[in-house]
Amino acid sequence: MARNPDPKPGRWILPLIIVGMVGFTYLFTNSIETVPEVPDNEASSSSSTTSTSEPETESTTPTTVVQISPEVQAYVAGLDNFELSMVDLGTRMTAANTAWDDRTATYSDTKTAFQTLITETTTLADEIAAAAPPAGEAALALEHEGVVTAATAAKTAAENVLDGLVNSEGSAERIAAVAAFNTAVADFSTAVASAKSVAGAS
Repeated sequence: MARNPDPKPGRWILPLIIVGMVGFTYLFTNSIETVPEVPDNEASSSSSTTSTSEPETESTTPTTVVQISPEVQAYVAGLDNFELSMVDLGTRMTAANTAWDDRTATYSDTKTAFQTLITETTTLADEIAAAAPPAGEAALALEHEGVVTAATAAKTAAENVLDGLVNSEGSAERIAAVAAFNTAVADFSTAVASAKSVAGAS
């Protein structure tokens, strides 16, 4: 019997299979056609689109500036000062009346306080009546009548406050007069605001 020179003939089979697989893979990859990339025209087309709409223009409405004469300006400034004085009188009237009700002030001190308020309110009312608006301002002159009326009401109320303290047995008349004084002060502020509005200063 002849001797087989290669006792393990199967050991060459695996390398041959590997070589065959490598060669097949090489041929397969070369046979695949390269697919060209499709350009993205959507972005370029949208970016190249030009807008045909006209730009929006803001519409501006001209504002009308009210010119106030120097004479009217001086009248309005006077009203502001009168109002400050009237409000101060109202504050002091309330304080003096409260002090008497709480008995933190004597009868003599309260009487003197009311007398002083009458004097100052009367002086203020006279100044307001004399401070007429400039000539030719018919609408403003009509508003000024309301200002004078409120100041006169405050003067009358101040007199009634003192009368209620001195000549009334109870406190009802005095309290009612103080309330009327405060109402006159509020009406005065309202009349001043109305006059300033007509003057174009509000």
